[in-house]
Order: sequence, then C-alpha cells, then structure tokens
Amino acid sequence: MLIEAFSEAKDPSAPHTNEDRLVILPGRAYAVIDGVTDRLGTRYDGVLSGQYAAIIVKNALEHMLSAPDATNDGHAIVRALTARIVEAYKAHGMFEKVQTDWNVRLGAALALVLVTDGTIDIVLAGDSGVRINGRNILRMEKDLDLITSTLRRQAWPVIGEKTSDPLQQEQTSRRITWHGTRQPVESFAGLLTAADMALIEQRAIDTNASDLPHVPRDHIENLVRGGIVNAQGGYQNDPSTILGYPCLDGFDVPEHFIRIEKLPRSSVETIEIFSDGYFKPGDEFGVASWEDAFAEAERLDPAKVILYPSPKGSTATTWADDRTYLGIRF
Repeated sequence: MLIEAFSEAKDPSAPHTNEDRLVILPGRAYAVIDGVTDRLGTRYDGVLSGQYAAIIVKNALEHMLSAPDATNDGHAIVRALTARIVEAYKAHGMFEKVQTDWNVRLGAALALVLVTDGTIDIVLAGDSGVRINGRNILRMEKDLDLITSTLRRQAWPVIGEKTSDPLQQEQTSRRITWHGTRQPVESFAGLLTAADMALIEQRAIDTNASDLPHVPRDHIENLVRGGIVNAQGGYQNDPSTILGYPCLDGFDVPEHFIRIEKLPRSSVETIEIFSDGYFKPGDEFGVASWEDAFAEAERLDPAKVILYPSPKGSTATTWADDRTYLGIRF
C-alpha cells in the first residue's frame, strides 16, 4: 500500500490557520475534513469555528473507527459526529445561541472512505470529493455555490471599471459575495455606487435564473441580496428546499443529503480524497500530479471568475481556499 498526502492553508505563511484535516487509519479508514470558513470571526478556544469543527470531526472519527466494534454505517457515523458537535456547543455555552444564529455554528464537510474485507464504502457529507481508480469522481455539487459564484463573477467587471488594484478588486468582490447586494453602499468607501450595486444584483439574478431554471427565482434573489452571511445558512441541512445542502454542524443531517456508495474492494486500485481547494483534479495519481493541476488552475484563472468560478479568488499572497489531498494505492 502506498499513501500520499498533502495539505496547505489558503495563507501559506500561516499554516496554523488551515481548516482542513486528514484522517489516516491504514487498512481501515481515510478521510478529508474541510472546516467551513468562518463568516464572522467566531472562535472556540481561540480557534476559528471552521477549524475547530474539523478538529472535532477528526478526533471523533479516529476514536470511533479505531474501536474493535467500529461501525461501517455511514448514517450512524454522521449521527455520532453530529452528537460530538452538540457536546462542544454545550461545553462552550453556545448551545442556545446556535439554535437561532447560523453564523456562529461550527461546520465541516466530510469525505470518508471505509475499507472492509470485501468492500470500499464511501460517505460524503459536503463538497469534498473522492476519485476512484483515477477516473470516477464522486462529489456533491450544490446549486447554492453556483449562485454565489455567479454573483461574484458578475460583480468582477463592474468593480474592475472602478479600480486597477487587483487586491481591492478581489476584496470588494468577496465582500459582495459574503454580504450580498443589499448591504449599505457606504461599506465600499466610495468605490461602488447604489447604481453599481443595482446593476450587479440584476445581472446576477438574471444570469442565475437562466443557468438554473429549476431553482425558484425567489431563492436566487434571496442569496444574491443576502449573500453568504445573511442567507446561505438558512439552507443548511434544510430538506424542504431545493437548495438544501448537508453540513456537519450539530444539527440533524437529513439521510438523503448523505451520499453513500459501496464498491467491491477487488475493483478498487486507487482512492483519492480531496477538498474543494483543488479546482482541477490531477491527471494522474499522487500529490505531484494534483499540485501540477493546482498550479495550472492558478495560472489560467487566479481570480476564479472565468474557468473555475468560486465565491473567493486567489491573491498575490493567499490562495482561494485551503486544499488537501489524500491518495491511497492498494
């Protein structure tokens, strides 16, 4: 067996801020955990909430999957992880507050692979992915991210007409994605006007309505106007809406939000697990190939508004997101 792994924070100069975590239990379980980027600077024990969530999930997985009687039931594992996060809320006196304020909740995405004598079991709760045998990618894409990415893509050229500073353009586009088009125009210190914001809003709503005809327009308007901070959390683990998505946040994850795949072990030669900081998969197995693909994506679309639309882009000193790769060759 060969195992290769790599992880880097979005800010390479501050590796301690990396919100991704790895689980490696050779012959038993492998996982990549992606802590949800904190929206308002909430900290638990001095650690940003996304990183703290990833630490909880990592420790809980290592503990429960190392036990002799460890379960392979993906739904049961997610329920156990949810319970651990609830315990953390209570320990920090946050249990009541998180019931009504989604922006202070812990949150993490999970891509887990369980190995048994006869099967490879894959459990996905969130947007990290798994590639099998270098060909078949299993990943949960969500329309919600497409909506906020399109918002930023529509804001980008409008901002570009007002500033030639790439850092200011990135920071402003990210602010619009984060807080939506209905935030006070004073937030932009004279860079954008109310007319600019109205133009961005209309373009974003119209483009999303055209690209996602199955999504009700009122949901698109809600996300564009409210942004990630003011609107996205309302869809988290909500099965009543088409935009509902899974997240390990201490609240029940609907079972149909969890993707579980079972493959014959004899059919699997390689497993690659990766977080969404990789915008392009490697051509081959291994860290070197995936890092080559990452470098290509950064070269062709560093702002993440053309080939790889994202709610966040890279700058001269930081990447768009933390990234983690874990490869296993049997």
